[in-house]
Amino acid sequence: MDDENNTISFNIDPFKTPKLYAEAYLIQSDKNMVTFNFAQAAPDPSQQQVVARISMTPAQAREFLEKLNDHIEKFEV
Repeated sequence: MDDENNTISFNIDPFKTPKLYAEAYLIQSDKNMVTFNFAQAAPDPSQQQVVARISMTPAQAREFLEKLNDHIEKFEV
């Protein structure tokens, strides 16, 4: 999304949209889709429980990576 040309308002209801902590992640992809799997430790220490999955096109994933890098550079202490 181009921040200069588009403005979108995000509404987040904390009761319907929980914030989850991810201790691990797994990235899967093919030519059409990149899927991010976010996981937490399960009771068995050798296992991870996937708690959220997000899929996007490779172009969206590249844009997300650019925005994430920019955000971390601005707010890293």
